[in-house]
Amino acid sequence: MPRLILIFLISLSLSGVAQAQSVKRLLKTADKYYEHGFYYEAAINYKKAADITPDDLSITYKIGLAYLKSRYKHRAMPFLEEVYENTQDSTSTLVFHLGLAYQYNHQFEKALEYFHYYRKNAENTYTVDRHIRQCNIGIEYVNNPKNVEIRNLKKLNSDNQDYAPLITSDGKSLIFTSRREGSTGGKKAYDDNYYEDIYIVRRNKGDWLIPEKISTNINTHYHECGAAISPDGKTLFIYVDEGDGDIYFSTYQNKEWSVPLPVSQYVNSPYRELSVSVNQAGDELYFSSNRPGGFGGFDLYVSRKDRRGEWGPPENLGPKINTEADEDAPFIHPSGKSLFFSSKGHMGMGGYDIFQSRKYQGKWSTPINMGYPINTAQDDIYFVTSADNALGYYATAREDGMGGNDLYVINMKPKKAAPKPVAAAPVKNTTYFIGKVTDAGSGNPVAAELILSDNRKNIIIDRQYSDPSTGEFKISIPEGENFGLIVEAEGYLFYSTNFGADQLKGRKEIKRAIQLDKAVVGSVTILKNIFFDTGKASIKQESISELDRVHELLKANPNLKIQINGHTDNVGEADYNQKLSEQRAKAVASYLLQYGTTEAQVVAKGFGETRPLVSNDDEFGGREINRRTEIEILSVHEKIEEKKKGLLPTLTF
Repeated sequence: MPRLILIFLISLSLSGVAQAQSVKRLLKTADKYYEHGFYYEAAINYKKAADITPDDLSITYKIGLAYLKSRYKHRAMPFLEEVYENTQDSTSTLVFHLGLAYQYNHQFEKALEYFHYYRKNAENTYTVDRHIRQCNIGIEYVNNPKNVEIRNLKKLNSDNQDYAPLITSDGKSLIFTSRREGSTGGKKAYDDNYYEDIYIVRRNKGDWLIPEKISTNINTHYHECGAAISPDGKTLFIYVDEGDGDIYFSTYQNKEWSVPLPVSQYVNSPYRELSVSVNQAGDELYFSSNRPGGFGGFDLYVSRKDRRGEWGPPENLGPKINTEADEDAPFIHPSGKSLFFSSKGHMGMGGYDIFQSRKYQGKWSTPINMGYPINTAQDDIYFVTSADNALGYYATAREDGMGGNDLYVINMKPKKAAPKPVAAAPVKNTTYFIGKVTDAGSGNPVAAELILSDNRKNIIIDRQYSDPSTGEFKISIPEGENFGLIVEAEGYLFYSTNFGADQLKGRKEIKRAIQLDKAVVGSVTILKNIFFDTGKASIKQESISELDRVHELLKANPNLKIQINGHTDNVGEADYNQKLSEQRAKAVASYLLQYGTTEAQVVAKGFGETRPLVSNDDEFGGREINRRTEIEILSVHEKIEEKKKGLLPTLTF
């Protein structure tokens, strides 16, 4: 063999070995990033490896998976599509992952195709059912956007991560956290990004100036994140990444911020405390923590100042606010009547969505999703608003971003453009549901929350309250096909009713007196929004909102045990009806168990046609009423000693 050819072949061999070693190093680095939760950084290194070996679909798949878990979830789609189009593995979790990618790109209809296909062979449908609901909600929200304008604060953002905006009460200063180049110490953390620093920027004549590091007393060589600013702008609360993460505070005196000190032994714990908000009076501190005793993940708590000015023992905000998943970034509005926060547990479009709860009679209401385009299928978090509600600020990762999470401003009250001439749209009918809520035993008025849901879309569309002195209420029901209404008050078993298209058509008002039964052993309520196909025990999608309410009831009262009662009419053989009622009751119980209810809390029993409420002689005034699902309270076990110590809440229904 000629010498030149031999040298050429040897060089090719060495090049191949070098490439293989390079790919191996890149994959090792990427796997390490992925293992430690730095998914974007993992995706970048997987992509470098894929550039060398573009035909390796296993690496392409890893790129997609890393993006799905990163702050750039929508970027996973082309990589997962490539794998799907070039493999026979169409029945595996690849189908589910591709559904996620379409969801995060707001291609909800296409995502639903893949989720439904995956669901056919899934052993546990909890996760895929949740994403199906998110896609249905996404379709509804995108088709009915809120009238807001959202703009990237490009002058403040960098090519790295910028987040956690804090606006002063006068609206003239914005404090935020950034991992941009030039951080204090100039060093990078394990994920190859700079350590967090806190910046402040001031507004002059309506325009933001150049951001500056807030203070050398606050920023160190490690992580500091702005958590809240007091109403007077003189106390800054900071998340400090020491131990598992605690909250510190710094005060502004003599034109300088003091060295941060820990907030309180009650607020800080051996676990993580992430975000903080302080009310206008400065005597309530809302924060998120993953300490034990909550409902799961990070929960929201409130700590109040005692007579000595110290923050006292925290109180969990309860099951209306907190879920089994994460709640974070609380913001208490200056009015004290609205609480904004981000949640992965309350139903939204995907990831963190921003929700609003209102305070009434000292209690927080059922949270309402703030809708699209404020919320997206990405993580939307750290929402704060100006005192006049004109502007909101938050952080999210979008395609028009400059890098990582960016800061955005929301014009909550944009000027309405002149309407274009269009053909007159048909006037939609609105029906008002009017009545009074009273105690079934005494007849006294009850202050209750009324929660209206669109069962077809599985979203909460309104919530109102009955007058505490009279029990009177009025809630509007839009034109539609299937609405469910829950009426609930503390200490009572909730009341459920349903409004169909036939009931609402052409009616201006529906009047009804609602009597709530005390939540005691033996209390029974009919679940008017649980639906089954004729002759079947499979639960229809329109039942989900009501089932979730039953789950919340059990979650809020872990010492409560209920029985699901199934009933039928008298059409058909008695044995068949008995079996069908048992199957339907078990289907409801199984749903609750699948979604986290403990087996000690729920049992199922079918009664067939043996317990009719009315005569079965006709359909709508008889058989329809007798076909029903109920919950019955079997027992309430509470330890009196613990309740006196405040370790167990009173029953909340």
